[in-house]
Amino acid sequence: MKPLARKAQKKTQANSYKQISEMEPKLTKYWFVIYVLAALLILGGGLNLGIHLGPKLEAWLLAKLVPEVWHPAVDDLIHRFFFEELRAFLVTTGFGLGIIIVGIVLFPIKDKLSTTYERERFPELGKQPEPPLWHQGLEEIKLAFLYLLLQGMSLFLAVQDYPFLASLGAALSIAYLVIAMALDHCSPFFQRRNRKIHGIIWILLRHAPLRTTLLGLICVGPVIILERHLSASLEPTVAIAILVFTEVLGMACATLLGCHLGSALLKKEATLPNQHPPKLWTFSYRITVFILTIWLGIVFSWWGNGIYTHYQIMRCQYRPLWKRTEFKIRGTKALVSLPLRIQNKSSKPLDVGKLRIELEGEGILDGEVILAGSNIQTGESSTILLNFEAHLTEEALSDLPRFLEAKYSAHLKFEPPLSMPFALQLFP
Repeated sequence: MKPLARKAQKKTQANSYKQISEMEPKLTKYWFVIYVLAALLILGGGLNLGIHLGPKLEAWLLAKLVPEVWHPAVDDLIHRFFFEELRAFLVTTGFGLGIIIVGIVLFPIKDKLSTTYERERFPELGKQPEPPLWHQGLEEIKLAFLYLLLQGMSLFLAVQDYPFLASLGAALSIAYLVIAMALDHCSPFFQRRNRKIHGIIWILLRHAPLRTTLLGLICVGPVIILERHLSASLEPTVAIAILVFTEVLGMACATLLGCHLGSALLKKEATLPNQHPPKLWTFSYRITVFILTIWLGIVFSWWGNGIYTHYQIMRCQYRPLWKRTEFKIRGTKALVSLPLRIQNKSSKPLDVGKLRIELEGEGILDGEVILAGSNIQTGESSTILLNFEAHLTEEALSDLPRFLEAKYSAHLKFEPPLSMPFALQLFP
């Protein structure tokens, strides 16, 4: 068949497809509304529950896990950590989790919206045998797992005590949010053609990396901009309603734009659905996911063990025995031994060597406090010695009683695993 004749035949087929599509009822707008309403119900309801029940849950956990004397300090630490140090990271992660949750729960409706729009807008692509719908649900779970791995890596960077790494973690978090928006809503078009997530990533990277990024930016950018410019005086419920509606609208539009992108690629290269990613790409992708999973598993296990150790230390009770304090004067230094009574109320023996205590007061050196004592079994009490040095100024040497009556304070100092070191006051 000559090229002109083949071109005329394709044009005739396209016109016939168009005529058939025009005769069918337009259902895209209905599925669009259904998808938006269902997503609003899920995200809006979940976030409002978090706003109203979150403080109560936080107070209940604090009462169960932390002695009352340290409630204010721990509450301040939680709010500083989550609302100052990691605010930018948590906001973008929250938006991304919204996309993933809606993708997992509403994937049948998202696929129906995508399918209906494709058949009405691009009838010339024709119908093709589709895999079972549960395949798409499985791919949504894989995508969610990949997103959590990448955000876990961003979290690791964001909590490091280096401004550059923290900025890098926040920037990567935004990049993953854009990628999640584009990939999650382009994928139904290719999943109907039996493409898996790693294959879809390969197609988009190879054929349309800039267009895919632009799609994600267009659909998720408004919610990020709004979140940073909404007035702080707005009621939390109103602010949530605005952000959730903007995000959900972006997701619905991304599904339609994903069909446009997929159809454009398919028209340009008709054999695209039959192209499988190279074995090297598949192998590299799976190895990368495996290594990232193992690495993050080790990191989070280390964090979890550190948090658990800190929690056990915080459950104990500490009481200084001031009347038994010993002072030894050596030149211009005072060697001080302060007995500290510890009652172990935790569920495991307390290793005294893991305690890091710092003291503050008149003349105290910045040097380390040396602890002397043995491990304390669960339910038992024991006395350990806090040995430290203090400089004796000329004023102190001339009036030792006043120096000995100076006020001192002690803090339990916790090193990371999660953030900068923090201290909880033991006494006074």
